[in-house]
Amino acid sequence: MFRRILWGIIPTLLLGIVACSDDTSSDSFTASPVYGESCSSVIGESSSSVAGVSSSDAGEKAVSSSQEILVSSSSQIAPTVSSSSVGVLVDSTACLWNAKKGEYIVKTGFDPDDKHGAGYWYSYSDNDDGGMSHVEWDAECLNDGTDCMQHLVDECGSICGKMYWDKGNAPEAVVGVAFNVAGFEDPTVDVAHPLSADISDWGGICVTYSSDLNLYVRLGVGTDTDVIAELVKSEKLVEKCFTWADFDKDGEGENPMPAAEAAKKIKNIKFGKNSGESMSGHFTIASVGKYVASGACNVGLVNSNPSSSSVSSLVLSSSSVSGDCADPKSVSEMWDGSDASWDARVITGADNGTETSGYWFSFGNDMDGVGSVNWPGPLGHEYTLEEDIFGYCKGVCGELEFAKDGYLGVGFHVAGVVEPLDGNSPAAKANISSWGGLCVTYASESDLDVVVSDIEDGNYASISQLSKVTLPKSVEVKTQCVKWNRFESVEGKNGAPDLVASILFAVQGEANAKSRINIRGLGKYSEKTNFCSTDEDPFVSGKKGLVIK
Repeated sequence: MFRRILWGIIPTLLLGIVACSDDTSSDSFTASPVYGESCSSVIGESSSSVAGVSSSDAGEKAVSSSQEILVSSSSQIAPTVSSSSVGVLVDSTACLWNAKKGEYIVKTGFDPDDKHGAGYWYSYSDNDDGGMSHVEWDAECLNDGTDCMQHLVDECGSICGKMYWDKGNAPEAVVGVAFNVAGFEDPTVDVAHPLSADISDWGGICVTYSSDLNLYVRLGVGTDTDVIAELVKSEKLVEKCFTWADFDKDGEGENPMPAAEAAKKIKNIKFGKNSGESMSGHFTIASVGKYVASGACNVGLVNSNPSSSSVSSLVLSSSSVSGDCADPKSVSEMWDGSDASWDARVITGADNGTETSGYWFSFGNDMDGVGSVNWPGPLGHEYTLEEDIFGYCKGVCGELEFAKDGYLGVGFHVAGVVEPLDGNSPAAKANISSWGGLCVTYASESDLDVVVSDIEDGNYASISQLSKVTLPKSVEVKTQCVKWNRFESVEGKNGAPDLVASILFAVQGEANAKSRINIRGLGKYSEKTNFCSTDEDPFVSGKKGLVIK
């Protein structure tokens, strides 16, 4: 049941052709570069499986000697980093593809006249093996071919979407995106057998990506041999560089070989995942290059944080103190906890006429005392008005204390309640699809679920089933904007319900756990991504330095 804080009132080259063959015959092409057979789909979302991809994640290991560079998804291009006076130069000649510059094709060097279809992005899946895995793109495409990939680059500055793993009747779920290194002998005749190429002189591979799940970069050699390196999940764009020595053989590959040997006869380079379980996760691929320890592609580096380990990092998160950053207040038009002129309610624009919408409440997900939300002051004496909480915290802040496993959090009603004079009145509902999504400025010691709820009676026992998006924990104030199509229910349905009763900010915790949160700002969806950061401790108050404890 919810407990109210305030209730005073209370190119047509490949044209989407999809062809795949598990051909393992010995016939091969003889012209240079080295040619060979493969089972790779072409431009567009494939309904076929990928040749030679057969291992589960259990057999794949993480690499530890790779170089890593974290970058902003929207920062300005800069040739060096400067905040620490240690410049890190990026070798632009090693960058083969940078979507942030509007480049559509990976310039592998094996198709200079663009006659063989090398470097074009496509998706692959397990569909031909009876699987149901697929990719949903972040931008609306008329088809899944070359035009779609170019549209993604225009809209996202990357290849961007959400991968869904569902093995159906296939041995395992397989999905990802890829490009062919040398293309095809004649793509107008045969797109089932990519050419092979020797890329050993690249020294390795750099890739700029972000992903909700661990993915793998795979060097596609043949139907029974792949070598892999792990792309560890990252909420931020990160450029990770692997030498050939960082790659490992596919866990169940029949013909293991060193990556340096495999690199002499590569057909395609793939970015995806094989899994025995159903799952989904958002991803972006923004650049690809030859191996350079300091990074191959200049997607935008602004400050340096050398690691004590072998992995060096250059970090810029979605909230930045440098460059052309956006003020979080610019996407906090519905709620700005730091603005004392506000009357401590979220201005939803969807009130049902009772003027009861937008007031904050706390909640647990069951009726048996999952825990409590502790506010940052002794309410009842010095701080008798709950709006003082917002003044002291510059937001809705508190410590969630779990008595048992479950969910705790805060929320507000979008349209208000049906009967304001009835203490048990159900919440009203409203259509908020026009918002496009949400921008949230927050801090949280645990991953924070933003839940769109259609529950009217305040009983959130089924909160885990509702449509939500999970914001990563951050002990610094962070701003993220998320479209409705990134929200997903446990049933795999995307988007917000047609009619929404409440927006909830929930943390899942275990018995005896504690976790602090602060919701500082809310707004309708915005395309802005690079937000200015602050040095403030988000868990210390604004007026008197009151610490949440």
